[in-house]
Amino acid sequence: MSNSRIYDPIRKTYVLALPEEKVRQKLIHNMINELGFPKSLIAVEKDLLSLEHIKQKEFASKKRRADIICFAKDIDENYSIYPLLMIECKAFKLNSKTIDQVLGYNHYIKAFFVAIANEYEIITYWYNIKEKKYKSVNFLPSFNELRQMVIYAKY
Repeated sequence: MSNSRIYDPIRKTYVLALPEEKVRQKLIHNMINELGFPKSLIAVEKDLLSLEHIKQKEFASKKRRADIICFAKDIDENYSIYPLLMIECKAFKLNSKTIDQVLGYNHYIKAFFVAIANEYEIITYWYNIKEKKYKSVNFLPSFNELRQMVIYAKY
């Protein structure tokens, strides 16, 4: 296996350029440079138990990390900063098991939006309260679009 490395601007270090890492770094680059996600509000490989609002005992025994979490300010009345979007990156074809995994994580994280991505596609999900089901689009909206949807509860 090659020891090639890729720079992670969030963790500010070089990491092994594994297939999933390449997906992650390409997506982060796009999020920052094309979609207006503030670099300072993005976390990579975030330990879920380190999130301030997760204190549930049933989750505490499980060591879980989110590939990417983007936070936003002033979108939750109880926290100054709160998960806006959680993304799971995969090196393989997206399938229902992957979708179930990320939606399962979000049961605890409670990000307003979740997404799954691979090299070729990204699907963004949100829970539509009125219809009581998840809706999705086959792209990643911009930071401002997601934030505005939460602020004006248009999701």
